[in-house]
Amino acid sequence: MTSAEDAIEKAAFDLLSAVADLGAPVYQHVPENTPPPVVIIGDIETVPIGGKDDPDRRATLSVMTVTEAEERKSLLQIKGKAEAALDGAQAEHDGWTLSFAFIAATAVLTAEGDGYVGESRFQILALRA
Repeated sequence: MTSAEDAIEKAAFDLLSAVADLGAPVYQHVPENTPPPVVIIGDIETVPIGGKDDPDRRATLSVMTVTEAEERKSLLQIKGKAEAALDGAQAEHDGWTLSFAFIAATAVLTAEGDGYVGESRFQILALRA
């Protein structure tokens, strides 16, 4: 059986990739020299729900959005569509039932000042079916 982290990553990738007008490709690992905009399945942190031997997990997922633009608008549009796709989503993957809930977001100017980076965070309940 797949780990909770693997199930979350795959489900998030599938849900985001299914958004026809997302405005950016979705990656788990961005190929070298890929220009923005991109949406990246980022860090996943998990903890057992009921104790150290409990297979069920409470997880936090970061989804990163990177754009290259003078204004924040394109970042906010892509990030908003990604958030809408995952918030409230229910998915099943390889023996896991997953429930996604949006919890927070940021949008900041890049250090170079030529684009924006956004992070959208989600809490996921991953229950072994």
